[in-house]
Amino acid sequence: MALGKSLGSRRQAILLGVLAAVLLLALVRWRPGAGAAPPLPSPSARSGGLRLNPTGDEPVAPERGRRPAAKEVSPEEVPILSLKDFGSVGAHGGGDTGRDLFDLREPTHPPPPTPTPAPPVPGDGRFIGPLPPPPPTPTPRPPEISFKFLGTFGPKEHPIAVIQQGDQVFNVREGDTLFGKFVVRKVGYESIDVGFVGFAPSETRRLGITP
Repeated sequence: MALGKSLGSRRQAILLGVLAAVLLLALVRWRPGAGAAPPLPSPSARSGGLRLNPTGDEPVAPERGRRPAAKEVSPEEVPILSLKDFGSVGAHGGGDTGRDLFDLREPTHPPPPTPTPAPPVPGDGRFIGPLPPPPPTPTPRPPEISFKFLGTFGPKEHPIAVIQQGDQVFNVREGDTLFGKFVVRKVGYESIDVGFVGFAPSETRRLGITP
């Protein structure tokens, strides 16, 4: 009796599995687009990203990241820009400075001004005009006193002065002329006032006793 029950349960399980498989297959076939054929891959995809030669013999690797070689340009081939190439510059900028900022050439500097020669001075052969007045004649200076005063003697009202010129000794009074250049203006007890021939009476030198 138990053996019959186990066989019935196994059959039921098998039947349920078959029904589930049939239901799943029906759902898959019923889904929209399930029966459409997949799109064919592109030639580049079939070749694994390789590009075929025009002859179709063998694939060629695509050129990625490569740029054409740059052409070398000499400085003489570079065109020189001017303000005419930038028509809008003058509409926004200020005053014209007279120099093209895009011109790489050295600007032409104006020549330096010609120096003005100094006018000729009097005495130069090129000088034309009146000569300047001559400089004033220097004021003559009185000669140096060349004798010594040794002292006085005689009356107080008319004292006599003793002078020495080299090895010679002379006695002189007030008003005497000595050696054609000096005049005894005043004789004192310890000094004498000496004037000079050709000079004003106020031009005097006081000469003291030589020790």
